[in-house]
Amino acid sequence: MSQFDEVIPRIGTNSEKWDGAEELFGRKDIIPMWVADMDFRAPQPVLDAFKRQIDHGIFGYSTKSAALVEAVIDWNKEQHQFDIDPSTLFFNGAVVPTISLAIRSLTSEGDSVLMVSPIYPPFFNVTKATERKVVMSPLIYENHQYRIDFTDLEKRMKEEKVKLFLLCNPQNPGGRCFTTEELVELAHLCEKYQIPIVSDEIHADLVMKNHKHVPMMVAAPFYKDQIITLMAATKTFNLAAIKASYYIITNKDYQAEFAAEQKYATTNGLNVFGIVGTEAAYRDGAPWLKELKEYIYSNYEYVKAELEKEVPEVGVTDLEATYLMWLDCRALPKDEKTIYADLIEAGVGVQMGSGFGHSGKGFVRFNIACPKETLEKAVKLLIQGLKK
Repeated sequence: MSQFDEVIPRIGTNSEKWDGAEELFGRKDIIPMWVADMDFRAPQPVLDAFKRQIDHGIFGYSTKSAALVEAVIDWNKEQHQFDIDPSTLFFNGAVVPTISLAIRSLTSEGDSVLMVSPIYPPFFNVTKATERKVVMSPLIYENHQYRIDFTDLEKRMKEEKVKLFLLCNPQNPGGRCFTTEELVELAHLCEKYQIPIVSDEIHADLVMKNHKHVPMMVAAPFYKDQIITLMAATKTFNLAAIKASYYIITNKDYQAEFAAEQKYATTNGLNVFGIVGTEAAYRDGAPWLKELKEYIYSNYEYVKAELEKEVPEVGVTDLEATYLMWLDCRALPKDEKTIYADLIEAGVGVQMGSGFGHSGKGFVRFNIACPKETLEKAVKLLIQGLKK
């Protein structure tokens, strides 16, 4: 029996995923398979670090530690062959606020910000909120996976006078882990039009077997001074609540612009649990992560087999990374609105593809980071709703 088979009740724990389900889906008795957190207990070394901090009993203002910096550098070197100079490493509460920080630091109101689609909604929501223009380049979907349309990408760069490119790698949704060749081609294109790249790599550690995450700075060292890399331990180890992330900037001018904007926004501190949790996860969490990825991929294979057997019209996107399945429901004889209603009526809560941009219409995002007992119940309801 795996440690991830344990069903841990989350209702009544202020869980957005579970306690927020009734408000979102309109019914209380629903299995939520939507927001990207996991129904698994965090690694024991992290829990032990939290306990030591709680037992100390003082929760004053915190500052980053040399041990935290060392843990981040060691983890990235070992896991991703990514050498980080400590003078280029900075911390912030979460990745999405850092995307906002990057947009505000590197562009002006009215500037065009380019991204591929479908994509994680905060990418375009934050861009709009900062009064920049959202420019989307649809990914090409074929053979159950996405690829970048570089011809369309260049066309939009040129016509829209793009000032910043937002990359999500591994891709959410869609689960693509872009190859070195793809990343190099992207970097050359951005270099041609002098466009900085903000690379959100929060899912970097959640890459499935036979695939490997390549950080943008590693893939394109010739362009590294125009790349800002965003990372965190929180997605990897199910620690979203501790609000801790970091970013890497080698360009001194960009460092100064970020620092000025971050000071103005007063969003430059980590809380003590973010500090000790990240350090413990990176120091001692590798065995837990190895088992987690095996468990998630087993869940993926189970869902894929059940859908192929029961609803073969639904296409299953290859899962190269993340724990978020992307289901192609466009061949079903009903529109997205009806699919959503049928799934809620069946008792399973998901996110519909159109919420990730127009090119996501007709897809369903389905979170499989849960015990098999929960997954089996949810898949039964998913199939029931899709068949209706």
